[in-house]
Amino acid sequence: MKLRIIVPVCALALCLAGAAFAGQLKISDTQVMFGNMKEGPDAQKTITLTNVSGERAVVANVSTSCACTTTRMDRTELAPGQTATMVITYHTFKYPGKFDKTVHVFTGPDGKTEDVIHILGYVDPIPMGVMEVEPRKVDVGVLAAGKANPVSVQVRNAGDAPLKVTAVKSQKTGATYWSGDLTVAPGQSAPLGFSVAPASAGRFLDVVMIHSDARNDIGKGYKAVLLGKVE
Repeated sequence: MKLRIIVPVCALALCLAGAAFAGQLKISDTQVMFGNMKEGPDAQKTITLTNVSGERAVVANVSTSCACTTTRMDRTELAPGQTATMVITYHTFKYPGKFDKTVHVFTGPDGKTEDVIHILGYVDPIPMGVMEVEPRKVDVGVLAAGKANPVSVQVRNAGDAPLKVTAVKSQKTGATYWSGDLTVAPGQSAPLGFSVAPASAGRFLDVVMIHSDARNDIGKGYKAVLLGKVE
């Protein structure tokens, strides 16, 4: 006579559910709605992450899909049943329009178990300048080695508010070629003059970063390429 073992469906479901949550977090909201916001101030939302496993959970890493989003947690190690708070900050300034970004939370023994949180909303833009350089690759002609050579680029404001240029820096050397205060009205262009001093003869190539308060400058500057010859 064979012995038949019957496992109640509800008990089996509970076992499977427990296995599914082992070493993972239960997140209070994986679709975080920021709604409509005015560009400028930071916006914040708070969610909770609960350790639903029977073992200690460690948040190995948290990454975001955009520099516009940052996070802060009050703890990264959670005992069974313990809850952590995560504050998600969306930096609206210079990030206008509709957005759907993600926050990635990594846990597990190898730090590779991933939970994804989506953040959604809309940022109503404010008037702002937009940088353009005409042309983007600037022919500076023949330069003299070991001397300061004047060069000029044409800056255009394609935005709907005044644009303020504050510095020109070499991406290659980090040198500051120019600093000051040049304001360009919306729809207008202006020459931006500075000097470069190549050390030796040969082909001249430098990438300059033009810093301003433009919408398309998020702190690193606007890139333009200088091409020429040094004698």
